[in-house]
Amino acid sequence: MVTQAAAGLQRLKDVLQSLEGPRRFLVLFLLGALASFALAPFGLVPIMFAVFPCLVLMLDANLSAAPLRARLRRGFVTGWWFGFGYFVAGLWWLGVAVLKDAAHFAWALPFAVFGLQSVLAVFYGSATAAAALVPRSGFLRIAALSVAFALAEWLRGHVASGFPWNALAYTAVPIPLFMQIVRLTGIYILSGFAVFVFAAPALAFSGKREKYLGFALALILVCFDIGYGLHSLSREREPEGRSVIFRLVQPTFDDQLWRTPDGRSSVFSTLVALSSEPAEVPGEAPDVIVWPESILPFLLEERPDARTVIGEMLKPGQVLVFGAARFAARTPDGWPKFYNAVYALNDQGETISIAGKTHLVPFGEYLPFESSLRSLGLDTLSSLAGSYIPAPNRQMLLLPGGLRLFPLVCYEAIFPRLIRGQASDADVLINLTYDTWFGKTPGPYQHFAQARLRAVEAGKPMIRVGENGVSAMISASGHILERLPFDERGLRDVKLTLR
Repeated sequence: MVTQAAAGLQRLKDVLQSLEGPRRFLVLFLLGALASFALAPFGLVPIMFAVFPCLVLMLDANLSAAPLRARLRRGFVTGWWFGFGYFVAGLWWLGVAVLKDAAHFAWALPFAVFGLQSVLAVFYGSATAAAALVPRSGFLRIAALSVAFALAEWLRGHVASGFPWNALAYTAVPIPLFMQIVRLTGIYILSGFAVFVFAAPALAFSGKREKYLGFALALILVCFDIGYGLHSLSREREPEGRSVIFRLVQPTFDDQLWRTPDGRSSVFSTLVALSSEPAEVPGEAPDVIVWPESILPFLLEERPDARTVIGEMLKPGQVLVFGAARFAARTPDGWPKFYNAVYALNDQGETISIAGKTHLVPFGEYLPFESSLRSLGLDTLSSLAGSYIPAPNRQMLLLPGGLRLFPLVCYEAIFPRLIRGQASDADVLINLTYDTWFGKTPGPYQHFAQARLRAVEAGKPMIRVGENGVSAMISASGHILERLPFDERGLRDVKLTLR
């Protein structure tokens, strides 16, 4: 049986390393696409123990004897096709957002499904090119590959404002036990460790010394991850501070409502009605009511009557937190500018705290090189006639009783650097989002998985509310305390005891 298995593996190696041209590219693309199923919502992590050894074997093929330039070129192409498959399969749902307004944006569908993905694949191609510099296969090349992927993910998270969506670390942390290690490593170093562990089975074809060394190191990394997770979770105790009841409101509107005055009026009245529902636990009314990002169908500054309605809705002492556009200024040529803001209103409808989004979505919230592109007639790339601008600095939401909420607006939750060292004084992280653009696709689940890891990194609980989900209360260890069904209208009252 063992001999047959070894022979089968050898045949697989021979087949993979004999592939050239379009067949080689197709297999690499399919390997990358297969790897995306280790991400949310699927979480098929064992796939990676097949994908990465195959990638390593294909990288090794005809490499050692090649000149330096040929090694770099072959290494880059190998990783680029793998990355292209990974990002196309993992981010295809961006096309759904484009088709929400197909009349204006259908032309951008190829870019949304293939264009951005081809650019992101350059980072993975660079990682495999760097590993190809190692002159021989085996332990050192796999070690170089893991370091190169860690660096590539860091660069992907920082270059041109960064886009670390679906970093490889997320394929390795499907449950809280495995998540705890991110407090020590961060997602970039963890991505490198994950690559080494996933690729280790390829060492079966190496010499005995390298094989045992690599297997031992991979086992140590896995044991350390599990051991640290067990240690962290065993020390987790119920906080002994004051309790705050948060009401998570998930309104889940039909897109058509936003297109007519009556529909927009219905949006606001539905929010008020949901928020006014009796407490889920009799006698324990919510202290803080939370609405999603960009949920008001008007500018709050232009609707004093809306403040009156909100004040009448709130019981004495209650606070409403929600996301909405806030007018900022006009450019010299008359284009309006907005902040994507998070408001906190008291029971008089007065703004008691406000924080603006500091990290904007390119082409969604602002138009890069806007003045030049507008002159070329490409202003339709922007989702609004007037673009958003970033808030000048990141601010905490300060609520009555000294409650401090650290806001992460929409995709800000995918950036570890926005919370490291900044959220330490917060009581709770709050992530408001509007993922309706992406429909019933993996996109909202991937976004939720990444936000969940921010809670673990910061060691703080997180309130997360989306227009149609994923809305949940997440503990500081990444456990889901309460969760609303995706794409269903509803609310949850969650009591959270603060440290």
